[in-house]
Amino acid sequence: MITNQTILYIIGSGILALFVALFQYIYKSKRSRVNGYLAGLRFITIFSLLLLIINPKFDKNEIKNIKPSLVIAVDNSQSIKYLKKDSLARLAVETFSANPELSSKFDIKTYSFGKQLNQNLIINFDEKQTNITKAIQDIESIYDSKIAPIILISDGNQTIGKNFGYVSNEFKQAVYPLVLGDSIVNTDLKIQQINVNKYSYINNKFPVEIFCSYSGNKSISTNLSITLGNKIIHKERLEFSSEVNSKIITPIVKTTKAGLQKYQVSLNPIKNEKDSENNVKYFTIETIDEYSKVALITTISHPDIGALKEAIETTKQRLVDILNPQEFTESEDPYGLVVLYQPNTKFKQVFERTKKMNYNTFIIGGAHTQWKFLNEIQGDFFQEITGQNESFQAKINLDYMSFNPNDYSFIDYPPLTTEFGSVFINTQYETLLYKSINGNLTTEPLWFTYETNSTRNSVLLAENLWKWRMFSFQEDLDFVTFDSFIAKLVQYLDVKNKDNRLVVDYKSIYDGSENLEITAQFFNKNYEPDSDAGLVVSLKNNDTGRQQELPMTVGEFSYKLNISDLDAGDYSFVVRANNDKHRLSGAFEILDFNIEKQFINANIDQLKLLSDNTNTHLYFNSQINQLIEHLISENRFYSVQKITKKSLYLLEINYWLLLLIISLASEWLIRKYHGLI
Repeated sequence: MITNQTILYIIGSGILALFVALFQYIYKSKRSRVNGYLAGLRFITIFSLLLLIINPKFDKNEIKNIKPSLVIAVDNSQSIKYLKKDSLARLAVETFSANPELSSKFDIKTYSFGKQLNQNLIINFDEKQTNITKAIQDIESIYDSKIAPIILISDGNQTIGKNFGYVSNEFKQAVYPLVLGDSIVNTDLKIQQINVNKYSYINNKFPVEIFCSYSGNKSISTNLSITLGNKIIHKERLEFSSEVNSKIITPIVKTTKAGLQKYQVSLNPIKNEKDSENNVKYFTIETIDEYSKVALITTISHPDIGALKEAIETTKQRLVDILNPQEFTESEDPYGLVVLYQPNTKFKQVFERTKKMNYNTFIIGGAHTQWKFLNEIQGDFFQEITGQNESFQAKINLDYMSFNPNDYSFIDYPPLTTEFGSVFINTQYETLLYKSINGNLTTEPLWFTYETNSTRNSVLLAENLWKWRMFSFQEDLDFVTFDSFIAKLVQYLDVKNKDNRLVVDYKSIYDGSENLEITAQFFNKNYEPDSDAGLVVSLKNNDTGRQQELPMTVGEFSYKLNISDLDAGDYSFVVRANNDKHRLSGAFEILDFNIEKQFINANIDQLKLLSDNTNTHLYFNSQINQLIEHLISENRFYSVQKITKKSLYLLEINYWLLLLIISLASEWLIRKYHGLI
């Protein structure tokens, strides 16, 4: 902006330049046309030089129309190819990009996506994972605070990430789903999920929870089979219809062979079923051929003794010896678990032997327990002694981690009796059951477990478990609920780990429908998580013989190794910690499974929810022209006029310098030509 002072400088410069030019070529000189030209050129030269010294600043407004962006997001996953919609997707992109009216209104940008958003224009439909939510979120991050409607060209089938339909109300941009597919539902059977325990004892029976689903409009029937090797060990007929489109089957399977057993669950394909790959799933069971003895030590007669013996021996691989303290100390039998029922002073040598032999223990206290002795004989916990008994109900801790107790609820069971007072625990522990008084939940543990060095221990601070077993029968007409809970606890306790400082979690079979990773935890001698152990995994492909060594990454609570890049096949591995001072080995199988092949229909429901939540409309691949017409006429998407104020100094104007050079050169040439130099 030119100020008044600058204007005065410019006027003064003009007057001075005119005065000098007239003085040099007009004043006391012969008047001629040449002198007039020379005076004019001298005026231009001097005036230009003075203006360059003043260097005034000029303001300029630049007006620019900014078109809204139109983002074309193309699903580049393999499911598009399997649904035979890849050519339609390419045609849609070309149609949008080549439309002149659309290009006139929008700045069109094209992205592809699979597991993540890609800014390249290579669309080959070879992505093995689909994350629609992340793709839309990344686009919104790129076009933050800008008008950028999104055309989502997809079948709506997502394999990883948050469900885009449920989180779509958080999206800020308008998203127009262009469905690659039609509204016709193809007939399909599918095994959704299998839940099963990891371990079982030989000749024991275990339940398999199988979730099956059906999509179709007709009533159909099929056979479900469980196969071990070439032998069918279970088979049953299933009926489905449009109303009854899912079922949960829980067959009981008997283990007959020790070791890792691989089972196949399959549904017979039905007529006109496009995809039968999702009719098959696998699971494994580690069958333990180990006969375990449990010592139940007591000095009193109590109904709990019989209830515990019956519950533990429902697992046929376990035998319970009911002993008094002297019989136990004199016995030479090896025990996997020692149950100390209501200890008193006669248990002194029992505690000494269990400590010497590193036995896992299960201590049960109650009205007959000598708490003073129990507090003195061990230092892991301390029960406050009041001389009064109290009855407590129990509430399962749903965050308990050592095994899964979430299938059980004991809040309505009869109360258990114990010493009134608080318990103080001096080691790291997990609460299995909390105390509840008259329906009021407390933070006091009633039943807890802990691990010290190489032993696992459980403490129940109450008696009358027999009442729970009877209540279980009263409710279900069998003892299964109570007995299975005790079996889970005893299975956890009846484990002898030589080194439980290194804990590795992995699956025996990875089918590609979930994250492929191995996790591990390492603890120091105080059983605290150690993040400096430097865990390394040595992997071997047993099919090809290829070996590789990979470091595990450190997380907040554990170590992780992503194995999703491994080829399908059988693998063995060894996890090493602290330069091979601690190690654990295992094996797993990666199935040749492609989750993108599991989709035979477009996910229209979720795409419709997406369009509703972003205030748009759903279009099918046959309605591309209708979508283009809507976008052209939609008033929400408008150009923005941007005014930019730009300051320019005289020195930045190249033409002004050129004028100065031309005037000087012209004056010199004229003077030279007329012999004035």
